[in-house]
Amino acid sequence: MTLPRLIFVTGKGGTGKSTVSAALATALARRRPTTLADLDGRHAAIRLVGAVAHDTGAAKKNGAKNSTESAAALDVITITPHGELETFIERIVPLRAVSRRMLQSRTFGYVTTALPGLEAFLVLERLRQLAGQAALKDRFVAIDAPATGHALELLAVAGGIRNLAPAGTLNRLSSAVEEFLIDRNRFGVIVTVTPEEFALREALEAAGELRDRLNIGCVGAVLNCVPPALFTAAEIAKLRRHEGHARLADRRHESAEFARHARQALERAGIAVAELPMLYAATLGAREVATLSRRLAIEMIIQ
Repeated sequence: MTLPRLIFVTGKGGTGKSTVSAALATALARRRPTTLADLDGRHAAIRLVGAVAHDTGAAKKNGAKNSTESAAALDVITITPHGELETFIERIVPLRAVSRRMLQSRTFGYVTTALPGLEAFLVLERLRQLAGQAALKDRFVAIDAPATGHALELLAVAGGIRNLAPAGTLNRLSSAVEEFLIDRNRFGVIVTVTPEEFALREALEAAGELRDRLNIGCVGAVLNCVPPALFTAAEIAKLRRHEGHARLADRRHESAEFARHARQALERAGIAVAELPMLYAATLGAREVATLSRRLAIEMIIQ
């Protein structure tokens, strides 16, 4: 897979989106300095790489950096819609006392209500800035994004803002964000999917919507939690006299077969596929993420 500077990882809930984000960031960090950014508000990916998230807005108030080192070349940030709104207002109104009063005023609340999607749009503008900085400094950015439905809504916001603001600063920014989202060198989406019917269907629908409605590049899919078949059909036949064992062997074989089917379906849709194994661990931590990151580096040919 050819990776852009900023990789937006989304997928159906329960498909391991945060785990894949953490593994991808770890794999990239072995080759280039990398930022792992949390957008879904749960900090799951950040916890997996063993770092502590800092809200960008809170960090700015305290005069602290927005990131903390979790590895030699991996830093992490949290991006929140309200934090980006505060940053935007403070940028266009440099007098801090005035910007604070604006943010706290009831009138300003009416303005943000009248511009639906403004905070989400400013999150996209933040991603555009991160990608620009990454290109200048030869870095990568991996985004632990919201689940598929919310992610598609987020990525469609820029066009709506441009229509609501036909001139001025927001119009210029929305045009720049739209250009960023369709630039395959700067932005791309990875969709996570598990070997299950609903997850596969949602991944295919999401990839189609990205391509056909939003003109956004789908870098590929990560087929996660793929179990080894363990038994051949002949071996399962020999187990028939042991009903319980045969049933378990059948289930494992069917799951592995569906994973093969899912890969073929994704590839038929023109989506490059990387595959990650099922890890039989009570909890996932840094060690498991490191294992997955090494596999992902091989599957995606990260250089």
